[in-house]
Amino acid sequence: IIPLLFLNSFLFSYYVYGDTVSIEDQSYPLNVCYGDYSDEILRLSDFNGDLNGGYYNVIVFRLTASWWGPSCAEVPSFDNLHNIFDNEPVVIFENIDDLNQPYSCSQWGNLGTSGIPLIVDDSGYPMFNMFNTESAFPSTVYIDHNMEIYYMEAGYSASFTSFANSLIEDMVYNMENSLIMSSTFNSTIVNGDNDNVINPG
Repeated sequence: IIPLLFLNSFLFSYYVYGDTVSIEDQSYPLNVCYGDYSDEILRLSDFNGDLNGGYYNVIVFRLTASWWGPSCAEVPSFDNLHNIFDNEPVVIFENIDDLNQPYSCSQWGNLGTSGIPLIVDDSGYPMFNMFNTESAFPSTVYIDHNMEIYYMEAGYSASFTSFANSLIEDMVYNMENSLIMSSTFNSTIVNGDNDNVINPG
């Protein structure tokens, strides 16, 4: 396991395993600085099916900083998740603090696969302060389709890709089964986009 960097100047995250992310925090605007995204601003609420017309997603993001050298070596492994879940309702992005200390957003993004990863600028540490694990870089956060914290971890290991893959598969499985079996199944979920196919799909 790569050693963790603890930042004593920051408070511990105010979200922990099992918490639901508030609508206010879901709506926080994040500036996209690298990668293929439809807008310059990303919000967690963009992926909340209860708010976007029934397009549910699971979300995985890594909190890191441009000066935290070991994270550079992890970019290709993190990109593997993008490739594995490219056609799934899975959103994966990196959240980088202290850009240009020394890496710019483009330099960081170019360490990985072209066009991947999706990177957002966390200047001022708002996302880090919400979601870090034990004030550590890196911290990885997994949020399920209900906008609940499914898992949080600090650090990085050689088995990261297989472990993350397993967690994401579990979240996608839970999402698909809960939407199909939901007692709140309604015409918006089925026909919200008028294709007569259960959403997401």
